[in-house]
Amino acid sequence: MKVNCHIDPNIEEEHLEFFVREMNPEISNLLKGFTNNESVLWCYDRDQIIPIKFPDIFELTVAKTGTKILTKDHTYFYRERLSHFKSDLPNDFIEASGSTVFNYHYLELLDNGLIDAILTNGSHIQISRRKIKNLKARLGL
Repeated sequence: MKVNCHIDPNIEEEHLEFFVREMNPEISNLLKGFTNNESVLWCYDRDQIIPIKFPDIFELTVAKTGTKILTKDHTYFYRERLSHFKSDLPNDFIEASGSTVFNYHYLELLDNGLIDAILTNGSHIQISRRKIKNLKARLGL
């Protein structure tokens, strides 16, 4: 692997760029080391890997081979199953069902039946009846 490091005291903002053939555990650990002060998920957007901060995530949904990550105006893909990292999510996330978790800070409206949630990005989420108690507790209802 080729590594270049350029030191320039005049640059406005420090940044790193990696060009890799594929994401592997070593690269993943390296990236986590650079972002240890920020909580992020390294998500795919076509052929790019982009850090997505947890506060920017509206919804996480089970996908065929990983997890779909929805932000305000974009959908990303995370190559790990939701069930593998669901317990590591910040407290801002509530399980809507076994296949969907959402950031309750973006909750806009709860239907009278307390089954549908609408996030501020317009996304509709079905709340499982088993998860309503957790949602009410988190919202102080």
